[in-house]
Amino acid sequence: MSGPAQIVKGTALVPARPVAEALGASVAWEQGTKTVKITGGAAGVAAAPAWPWPYKKLDPEVVAQKGYDGYYKGACCYGAFNAIVSELAKVVGFPYTMMPTDMFRYGEGGIAGWSTICGALNGACAAINLVVGEKDVMKLVDELMGWYTTYQFPNFKPVTPKVDKELVTNAAGSTLCHVSVTNWCKVSGYGAKSPERSERCGRLTGDVVKYAVQLLNDYTDGKFAASYLPPASIGECMGCHGDKAMNNTRGKQDCVQCHDLPNPKPPHK
Repeated sequence: MSGPAQIVKGTALVPARPVAEALGASVAWEQGTKTVKITGGAAGVAAAPAWPWPYKKLDPEVVAQKGYDGYYKGACCYGAFNAIVSELAKVVGFPYTMMPTDMFRYGEGGIAGWSTICGALNGACAAINLVVGEKDVMKLVDELMGWYTTYQFPNFKPVTPKVDKELVTNAAGSTLCHVSVTNWCKVSGYGAKSPERSERCGRLTGDVVKYAVQLLNDYTDGKFAASYLPPASIGECMGCHGDKAMNNTRGKQDCVQCHDLPNPKPPHK
């Protein structure tokens, strides 16, 4: 069986694979006999491997659909993290079979509705961090974050959309949920609480995990190359506000989307 443990007609049914693998056993399908074979095992619970965890290449389209479906189950952050990790549980097995992906439900709406970091980014970056070591993880996360600010969302087409409409696309312009949603609402005409906006974020979750998996697959093949280039305005602003001058801020987002450019000359009185 798959899914959580359950009681059917008075009998407790428990998924065999996660339990067996947690005890250090291996689970395999015997094609000849059409049976499941469980071998090995340990006296106690198997310890989780050291970070980073093992990764096998995934199908970006499959993960994208999972991200969309997961959005409607547990919102953006859960949808993104669960899409990648649940698929790794299928192709890799332990330790992903024991990962409680529901712990990422907190990220809904930019973390409990605070509209900070986009939940889809939050969950996808966490999944990347799980499988990419300290040397390179920031490179992949940086690329995903930068890509997000310029990509035309939403592009993903779900198999069976909850809201069956063509939706306007636009560049989020920021990794913040607040800015991303507001900019889309302005160009689409839909409200932030509308089903259409929710559908946009569901499809966006599919887009984000699809690209995250493409990055991970390229990294696994030794082909990862960053392509995002930050706006020139960032360098211009940090020329005064960076650690070589005022040293009073930090960040990588386009400054002028929230801050006015300074007036080079004081106004006449």
